[in-house]
Amino acid sequence: MNARVAYLRRRRELLISRAADQRSEVSSIALHLQQRLRPVDTGFAIVQALRKHPVMALASTTLLLPASKNKLLRWSSRLFAAWELFYLVHKQWHAVRQKKS
Repeated sequence: MNARVAYLRRRRELLISRAADQRSEVSSIALHLQQRLRPVDTGFAIVQALRKHPVMALASTTLLLPASKNKLLRWSSRLFAAWELFYLVHKQWHAVRQKKS
């Protein structure tokens, strides 16, 4: 019986060490995939934002098409700042309206 218990103990230790190795390998693969798929995730987020706000997409495209590279960067930064300001005001507006209700 002691031989069986010793065998099972060694087997358990072996399985635990294999599981730890496999966990570290899976985590390194997941980290690599996460880094490689980050641009795809960003692209999906952009598409989702454009689908939610088609007027903003149309307005930004209309403003940015005829611009040169320097103007493009300037206008994109201005649009981003305007969007952030709009979002902040929108969020505060809803918070105030909910407090009144």
